[in-house]
Amino acid sequence: MRFQIILDGMGLILILFALSFLGPIWTGVVYHEDPYRLFLAYGIPIILCLGTGFSIRVLMHERFEQIRVSEALVMVALTWLVLAGIGALPYIALGAVSDAASAYFESMSGFTTTGATVISGLDDLDKSLLLWRSLTAWLGGMGVIVLSVAILSRFFGANINTVIIQAEVPGGRVTRMAPRMAQTARLLWGIYVLFTVILIGLLMAVGNWGEHEMSLFDAVNHAMAAMPTDGFTTHDKSVGYFDNPAVEFVITVFLIIAGTNFVLHYNALRGRWREYLKDPEMRFTILMVVLAIVFVTGDLAVRGIYSVDQSFRFGSFAVVSVVTTTGFATADFALWPVSSQLVLLMLMFFGGTMGSTAGGIKMVRVLIILKSIRVLFNKVTHRRGVFHVKLGNVIIPDAQVASTAVYVLLYMGLIGLGSLLISLDGTDMVTSISSTVTAIGNVGPALGMYGPATTFAAMSGVSKIIMAALMWIGRLEILGCLLLFNPKALAE
Repeated sequence: MRFQIILDGMGLILILFALSFLGPIWTGVVYHEDPYRLFLAYGIPIILCLGTGFSIRVLMHERFEQIRVSEALVMVALTWLVLAGIGALPYIALGAVSDAASAYFESMSGFTTTGATVISGLDDLDKSLLLWRSLTAWLGGMGVIVLSVAILSRFFGANINTVIIQAEVPGGRVTRMAPRMAQTARLLWGIYVLFTVILIGLLMAVGNWGEHEMSLFDAVNHAMAAMPTDGFTTHDKSVGYFDNPAVEFVITVFLIIAGTNFVLHYNALRGRWREYLKDPEMRFTILMVVLAIVFVTGDLAVRGIYSVDQSFRFGSFAVVSVVTTTGFATADFALWPVSSQLVLLMLMFFGGTMGSTAGGIKMVRVLIILKSIRVLFNKVTHRRGVFHVKLGNVIIPDAQVASTAVYVLLYMGLIGLGSLLISLDGTDMVTSISSTVTAIGNVGPALGMYGPATTFAAMSGVSKIIMAALMWIGRLEILGCLLLFNPKALAE
């Protein structure tokens, strides 16, 4: 493992990351926040990023463009830990949290697009800090390093190794949309920005139809939290604060967009709309979402929790929010019937599609596992037959099926370990398991003690760090993070 190359890449990312603090500074100036507090919150991190980044670049004489696969995984994993640490500084400087563990939890929750929070009183929080929360989510959604690759290749002509992008992009696998991977990175971010801008415009158009008007600031923040499927909001009541069905509908549509493979969006923008329904994973996702909405809506209506139309309104929003691992809320589903909560918990496991900004196991892995079970039954009943796992007309190699099964087992094992560790905090089983699932799946709210209407502030410092670690592992698809704990791999 050539740590000089890894550090060289991290130094360059830190230099570019310093630019992200300019938005909150400008916001603070516009809203007349105290300049000294702004300097403490954002000026010091800028100095820290630039000073550290340039120092590393001067000391290292290697070129990170020549990085190997294992080195890229380690670089991305370490960079995310460092960026979350620097991103935690504004929370402490502005007094939003009282301890380092809470600040790191909040920062990691943003960058990993989890949306879990320890902060209450959002309505009175500094505007610059609200923007910083949303900005960390927006940057983390498509990837800080993927953005850096797009900038470096466009303006500085850097020849970036493909594995750097693959190590960070959601899903861990990139389908080329252009001859060069750097061009693919720019296309991904271009589509991401386009949808964000469109969402802002639509939210502004319908934002005054509810109980509370959605301002431009609210629209920008909610769009920057929706597209990365994060769920950070500007009000304690989340999207429910606006009590606006039109806003909920628009956000629901864009959560579905965000939770869908961006390669399909690229094809659609080029006029190939049928690719959505041709994709087996997308068809499976639609089926799961429709069934979940029908079940939850019926469950809520039959039990008399809400009227039929309200059951559909709140139920469909919760289903889409959870399956895309966003965490926006219009109702406290922790108070719903256990049957509906179990459906939502299952959707937390599944997550969105591969190549989207959603977390979770990913629908394609669930589909491969289900098809593998069917193949196994066929082999038992037809011993001389030859059967393969197929997605559409594509045969999935046995090696890929095996790696999928291993990934799911690792995922489940980490949920078991995380649940055990969090239960040591004195939490009940539902709270422990759902907190772990929501962290590693980058979902946001849990069930039990930490539902949509509450925060994770009551957790101990140790549990918050465990949750932050689970968010990090889940966002980076496990492998790169586990490499850091493999001495043999680090020594190579």
